[in-house]
Amino acid sequence: MSTGLRDVLTILAELAHNDTETDVFESNIISQSELPKCEVQIYLNELESRRLAEEVRARHGSAGFRVWRIKELGLEALEDQDLTYP
Repeated sequence: MSTGLRDVLTILAELAHNDTETDVFESNIISQSELPKCEVQIYLNELESRRLAEEVRARHGSAGFRVWRIKELGLEALEDQDLTYP
């Protein structure tokens, strides 16, 4: 996993408090990452294709904003990487 991809997954996990049921707005992930919006979106789409995160429906009143959740596999991937990358 690339450093950027791992960083975005880590930010998603932190913003969700490691909870697979917590929604995280994409704008919050972008602001925490300090990366360009398009780069974060590429990483999020890759995380979704790897089944580490998922885009969920926006809650009422948040139309137009992409909302994400970390998946259990994403949390497991971060735990595995903690052993690999001290």
